[in-house]
Amino acid sequence: MTEFELPILDASTLGWDRLVGRMNLMLRTTGVGVVRNFWPRTAAYMSFMSRFGTPLEYYGDDAGTHPEHRAIWRVRYDERAWSRGEVHAADGPLAVHSSQSLLDPRPRFFCMLMVDNGWQDQADGSNGESLIVSWAEALRVLRSNHPAEFEDMRALLLDGVEFPDGTTRPLAYELGKPMNDDDLGVRLNSKQLEHLQHSDPGSPAAVAVERLCAAAQAAAHRIRLRSRDLIIVDNDRWGHGRESVVGQRVGADGSVECNPRELWSATVA
Repeated sequence: MTEFELPILDASTLGWDRLVGRMNLMLRTTGVGVVRNFWPRTAAYMSFMSRFGTPLEYYGDDAGTHPEHRAIWRVRYDERAWSRGEVHAADGPLAVHSSQSLLDPRPRFFCMLMVDNGWQDQADGSNGESLIVSWAEALRVLRSNHPAEFEDMRALLLDGVEFPDGTTRPLAYELGKPMNDDDLGVRLNSKQLEHLQHSDPGSPAAVAVERLCAAAQAAAHRIRLRSRDLIIVDNDRWGHGRESVVGQRVGADGSVECNPRELWSATVA
């Protein structure tokens, strides 16, 4: 895993139209862009995202959605919500995955605004550092690690595997203008591997997804987002995750403190 340095736009020095134009250029050239000093307000976030497409209401239930806008999924630690199994409230790490939307065609972009980056005084890998991965890089790692079986795994991922909702669909898919043989779109559900290991353990599909997940983690780049950093990624070509978060700790006075880290995510079609 490597630290990833990106050209960063500054919302405090660029006008709205220039900010949008520069971000469009970054997305066309690298598939990922970062804005610093963005405004941590739902209206500003949704207005900016609307310049790139249509922000989609969260496809699941209300757990985790922002009370001011259903297109925003609010990720922050909450012990009671996490005990109910609500993933948005979890501490610990989140393995690399892609936007959970099941729409076809895939939504164009996935966006995250770090409202508060929380505690940053933990050991490396325990501060909720963001991860992003190019699926093409992940596939190259997969090819390098398993050269004899790669083509069979690639074909299986393109053909289709069972998703946690019980449907079978391609996990990888051809893009309209691929840049190379490994330039595929990937739809990797956050619970995909767990589902296959439970429903069809040891199957070729379970093995292929396990190896793809391992390759994606190996190819992932660490990004240390500050408070008020906004990041947009091409939803076909890039996945995202995070390193571990410490949810709570005991303060100097013996009281239990809760990590204030809060991130807003949105999917744009």
